[in-house]
Amino acid sequence: MPLLENKIRIFLYAFLWTVYALLHAMSMSLLVPVSFGILFVDALFHAILQAGLGVMLWIVLQYGKYETFMQMQRFISYGVLGIIIVALGVGTGYFLDYLFLDEADVLVLVSTLPMKGLVSLMLYIIFILCFYVGLQHIEIEREQAQSLKTESGQCESGENESADVEIIERIMVKTKQTIKVITVNNIVYFRSEGDYVMIISNDGKYLKEQTMKYFESHLPKSLFIRVHRSYIVNIEYISAIESYGKQNQQVLLKNGEWLKVSLAGYKALKSALR
Repeated sequence: MPLLENKIRIFLYAFLWTVYALLHAMSMSLLVPVSFGILFVDALFHAILQAGLGVMLWIVLQYGKYETFMQMQRFISYGVLGIIIVALGVGTGYFLDYLFLDEADVLVLVSTLPMKGLVSLMLYIIFILCFYVGLQHIEIEREQAQSLKTESGQCESGENESADVEIIERIMVKTKQTIKVITVNNIVYFRSEGDYVMIISNDGKYLKEQTMKYFESHLPKSLFIRVHRSYIVNIEYISAIESYGKQNQQVLLKNGEWLKVSLAGYKALKSALR
């Protein structure tokens, strides 16, 4: 029952933040000469804001597709997002204190702002890690299901299906007022961009209104491997494959870029590079 499950999750989420507010107030009572009631109200404001920002952050991460960004771009995006989240949490919390608490208490609570900022930053990092751990589990389950589906499909119509697919040797892309023809041998990798695909070649980057599924089925299988739901890589441009964490891999390309590799993509790479 999805609705019941959602209600339980909402209740647990609210309960955890209430416990957090209580612990926050208890720890601050050792540092700030303000009554516990005032500290609990202040901590409750902080907890409600962090809970709301956590939900917003989850949505942003889910639809922002930061995992498809290049490493430096991803690092900058996370940094900017972290600054915004911390500033909103601490700043809005202080504003609520100013609206609902006595001025004398608010002045004393100013000394807690650096600690709140540090706690907000730690919570932000925890949210990021939890999101990507959950995303990784979902991706592994999806890949296992897709792998089983693919294997069964290959048993039924593998050879006949591949015979009907036209293998492309060149791709036409529009650049301003001209049309450029790119040979597939000159392409380093393809990156998903929603309803478009970014083609990264030795000559530059080109946006093509096409799907990753189309390129996956029409590119030469001996040359291109789909290593991730967001990447199709030319194996001639792979310089190294590196493992990090638990069941996580990435490839280093000859142009210096690192790309994430999924579990299914890693198996396909190992088979192709034998």
